[in-house]
Amino acid sequence: MKKFFILIVAALLSSCATWNSMTENWSWDWNWNALNPWSSAEDATEPEEKEVQTPVAVNKYLWQASLDRLTFMGINSENPQTGRITTNWKSMPSAPNERFKIVAEIEGQELRADALDIIVYKEVNGKNGWIKSAPSETLKNEIEQAIISKAKILYINDDNKDK
Repeated sequence: MKKFFILIVAALLSSCATWNSMTENWSWDWNWNALNPWSSAEDATEPEEKEVQTPVAVNKYLWQASLDRLTFMGINSENPQTGRITTNWKSMPSAPNERFKIVAEIEGQELRADALDIIVYKEVNGKNGWIKSAPSETLKNEIEQAIISKAKILYINDDNKDK
């Protein structure tokens, strides 16, 4: 588990170093695979973004960014009318006795950081099966920041945003 968080912190620090160049070049896209502990070397490229087919009742950029960033865990359910996305349980190959589930909740039509709420569930496999455990607050914050950063990029690159 410590290796997972070290990996996340290292990826965030390296992405922060490029923040100035990122703000000048809005086509830059954060490499989510740097934080995706389940990706392999052959999965070094991000999957193509899928277009939202269902009209959403929440901010479309936060919705699309949440789907893009959480797809690697497998989407269990999504409801664009309520703004709720739930992933499957996912274990890291390096820590098969721990698993995580993420719920993203989006409220409102505005592109605001406080319109996104991330809930991280963690379970540890013990003698009596899977037992709830407290996830790191850092992990929750990093997932939120990854989604918000992606939503900003989607907004900036949307030629139809004012229509």
